[in-house]
Amino acid sequence: MLTGPGGWFDRAFGRPGAAAGVSRNAAIWAYRLLLGREPESESVIRAAVLLPSRNDLVRSVVASPEFQARGLVGARRMDEFAAPLDVEWRVDPATLQELLAYVSATWTELGRERPHWSVLAGPEYLPDAAASRESEFYDSGLWDLRMLLATLARVGREPGQFPVLFEFGCGLGRVTWHLGGAFERVIGADISVHHLELARQALQARGIANVELRQATLADFGMSQPYDLWFSRIVLQHNPPPVIAAIIERALRMLRPQGLAVFQVPVYLEGYRFKLDEYRRDRASFGPFEMHALPQPTILDIARAAACTLLEVREDGAAGDPWISQVFTFQKR
Repeated sequence: MLTGPGGWFDRAFGRPGAAAGVSRNAAIWAYRLLLGREPESESVIRAAVLLPSRNDLVRSVVASPEFQARGLVGARRMDEFAAPLDVEWRVDPATLQELLAYVSATWTELGRERPHWSVLAGPEYLPDAAASRESEFYDSGLWDLRMLLATLARVGREPGQFPVLFEFGCGLGRVTWHLGGAFERVIGADISVHHLELARQALQARGIANVELRQATLADFGMSQPYDLWFSRIVLQHNPPPVIAAIIERALRMLRPQGLAVFQVPVYLEGYRFKLDEYRRDRASFGPFEMHALPQPTILDIARAAACTLLEVREDGAAGDPWISQVFTFQKR
């Protein structure tokens, strides 16, 4: 526990019941202990010192995209009495094209203007600071590889059993280059051409030659040929539910027999609903990072229709509080 009696919180920050306010020392140690690094600038330390209390400091760091992207945030569990979600996810092809075009325009702009920040939305990855944090940015993708390998081990599989791995939403190659070191062949797909260009540069700089990059388009989301393992994390959640469903449907259909799909998606948020007419009216208010959920029963229905068996599902903190997010592992029959 962060605030357990006599724990590291007390030793580093002082007792939770101590005087209000955040000291400079507490701000620095919050970064060291929670993020494993030094604060990136004096301005970040000054901002932390202005927080009302040390508990607010911890909550602020734990809620940051950097902390969440590393999988360190605690996963929420669904309440036993949670009400069903009202989510419209079946749409006609023309509407799906409309939704994907909007998503594509958004991420093309983000990829051009704030590429690193669009992947990990911390202030340290804004354009004026990202260059100095490039190594840290790419190193953070190792966590995703470790998580994937652990998932495979739990279901009795090994990397060598998957000649072709498909990573959906590869972004700037933050995770892709780690995958390239563990799997024979990797295909990375992203909707943003600007992301793909930076990913290509990053892979070349690191000498990774077994990765193919593709643009995800409505025609097939980049999935034009079968593969053995499909992987996606902190990607699907930024798409409207009809797009999430279409991507998962395509991903599972293109799996080879005995292939696996391991992916993360939010499945619940109290009060969340998605109605197409409401979305069209209000989507400008969503900001640069839309967040959406696809209910678990819908995902299971899609998998059954694609002849896939659920091997594992577990809670995951990647979507952040208060979303309930899960990682699914399906096997193609």
